[in-house]
Amino acid sequence: MSIRNKYFLNLKIIILTLFFIAPKLNAQSQSLKKHSNTTNRIIDFSGCKWIVKSGYWGPGPNYFSDSEESVWLDDQGRLHMKIRKIDDRWYCPEVYTQRYSGYGEHRFLIEYDVTDMDQNVVLGLFVYANDASEIDIEFSKWGDPNFNKIGSFTIQPYTVSGNMVRFEAITDSIRTTHFFNWQENNILFGSLEGHHEGLYPSPDYFIHRWIYWGDDNPGSSHNLRTHINFWLFQGKSPVDTSNLEVIITKVIQPLSVNIKTDEPKNKLPNEFKLNQNYPNPFHRKTTIQYQLKESDWITIDIFNLLGKKVDTAINSYQSADRHTFTYDAEKLPPGIYFYRLQGKSFSQTRKMILMR
Repeated sequence: MSIRNKYFLNLKIIILTLFFIAPKLNAQSQSLKKHSNTTNRIIDFSGCKWIVKSGYWGPGPNYFSDSEESVWLDDQGRLHMKIRKIDDRWYCPEVYTQRYSGYGEHRFLIEYDVTDMDQNVVLGLFVYANDASEIDIEFSKWGDPNFNKIGSFTIQPYTVSGNMVRFEAITDSIRTTHFFNWQENNILFGSLEGHHEGLYPSPDYFIHRWIYWGDDNPGSSHNLRTHINFWLFQGKSPVDTSNLEVIITKVIQPLSVNIKTDEPKNKLPNEFKLNQNYPNPFHRKTTIQYQLKESDWITIDIFNLLGKKVDTAINSYQSADRHTFTYDAEKLPPGIYFYRLQGKSFSQTRKMILMR
C-alpha cells in the first residue's frame, strides 16, 4: 500500500472515531460527571466538616455518589445516607472528616434497623489511615442471608488472630449507640440499645462490648480520620431494597488540627485516688474528684450505714486522667453515706454526710 493510501486510511479511521465512538465515550463521561464532582462536596455535621466521597473506589469496590439525594442533612441536623440506583448502577455513600482524629472516645448515634439488613449491605463506623491502620465497627451479613453474627469490632489487619470479634446484634430498637474508646494501650468497643450522649446506663443496655489489648493498636500520629460508610459487599446489588437508608443522629469524637504525641508522661496521674467530696457535709449536691493512672471500667457506688447500695453515680469506661463530677443526692434521705470507687485492680471508699 502506498504512503498516500495509508494516509487516507488512517484519516478515515480518525473520522469514524470522532463521529461514532467519541460521542458514546463523551455520553458515558457526562453520565459519570452527573453523579461525581471533580471538587469534593463538604458538609457541616455534628460540630465538624465532613468530605463526601465520590467516584469508583473501595470498599467493594463501589461507585460512590456525593449527590444531595445520597447524602443530606434534615431539618433536625441529622445525617441521612442512602444507597441509590441511578441509571442502572448502584451508588453508595461515604463521608469522612477533614481533620484528623486522635485518642479518646468516638461515639455514633444511629437510627437504622441492623437486624433487618439486606445480605449485601455493610454499615461502617471507623477511623482510618490505611488498610493497616484502622479501628472499625461494622454491621453486615457479608452476602449470606442466614449469617447471624452481623456485628463486628475490628482492628486491622483483621487476619491477625485476636484482632476481631463478631457478635449477634440482638435489639428491638432502631436507635442504637456504638463507640470505641481509643487509648494508647487499649481500645474499648461497645454497642448499646438506645441513644446515649452522657454517661452510659447499666450493663443491661449493652448489645456487646469488648476490650482490645493487642499489638496492632494504631498510634494517634498515624493521621486517622473518622469515616462513616454505607456500601455493598463486593459491589453486589442489594436483594431487598426496603432498608437502604441510615440516619446518623450525632457523632461525638475527639478531633485535632495537630495531634500531639509527645506529651510528657508525668502529666498523667501516677496512682489511683479518690478525693474527699466537697462541700462535706452538703445539701443535695456535692463535687467528687478522682484520678486514674490507666484507663479502666470503673464504678462509683453509694452505700448507706448498713452497707446497702442505694445508688450508682458512675458506671462507665474512663480514660487515664483526673476526673470531676457533681453528685446529686436528691432522692436520698439525710444521713451518713459512703461512696466507693471500684476498678479492675483497685478500690477506695470515703464518707460523706448529707443534710437537709
